[in-house]
Amino acid sequence: MKKVAFISDYFINDLIGGAELTTNAIMQYGIERDFNIRAVHCAKMTLNAVKNSKDDFHFIVCNFTQLQDEIKLFMIKNCSYSIVEYDYKICKYRSFELHQKIEGKPCDCETTLAGKLNSAFFGYAKKVWFMSKKQKNMIQEKMPVLKEKNCEVLNSVFSTGDLNFMRSIKDNEKNENYLILDSSSPVKPSTLGTDYAKSNNLKYELISNLPYHELLIKMSTSKGLIFLPVASDTCPRLVMEARMLGCDLILNEHVQHKDEPWFVDAEQCYKHMVNRADAFWSFYE
Repeated sequence: MKKVAFISDYFINDLIGGAELTTNAIMQYGIERDFNIRAVHCAKMTLNAVKNSKDDFHFIVCNFTQLQDEIKLFMIKNCSYSIVEYDYKICKYRSFELHQKIEGKPCDCETTLAGKLNSAFFGYAKKVWFMSKKQKNMIQEKMPVLKEKNCEVLNSVFSTGDLNFMRSIKDNEKNENYLILDSSSPVKPSTLGTDYAKSNNLKYELISNLPYHELLIKMSTSKGLIFLPVASDTCPRLVMEARMLGCDLILNEHVQHKDEPWFVDAEQCYKHMVNRADAFWSFYE
């Protein structure tokens, strides 16, 4: 049995976000494939813990803003590890567009001490998994140290149960409403969606804080989804769920996976999602 330790700022028991849902699905598939899986919060990870387990575990690092720099340095030199990159942690704002908006200049975080450490951290990883091709290309431009052979686009990962549930409700009768995520996030403000709906005379409904399966049911009975982020969103699960549930999609160029071949229709999207876990774990087998 292979031992794998997942290191992340948050897990599914802390909050239900896209990154946490994907990490949880990956971990569950690993358990099914007879991997010995552990989960450790970045804030609770110590240098001694890494030293004591480095010979037994492969580390899979997800969101790591709370991981100590001394641990990164030690892992670079001494550990077998991979990274699942959900956004743009080479940038202190985790978004090149937000960096430009806040500081009035293009992101240059890769030239800072923290940026150079993160570049090395990515560069020495056994594998770096990305959420979309556009994200991968943008990060590689900032990190020439990344070797192409060590980079792979994973996209999001869904559990078998959630995929089956979506299949069971995808043909529900739909109303005329377009759903818009009720959000004040600087990346995903709901105002752009509501403005679009109003200007195009579309019926819409704001959604927020729904239990996950209730959200899926809501999408299965709605005409479409309006999702217009103002900065790069690497591979938003909400958009993929809406696609697999047969919704009409109104998106913009910041939805980074929208032009990938597997996203062309609901059936292709579903088939692609079914094999994502195998694409991940077969590398470690």
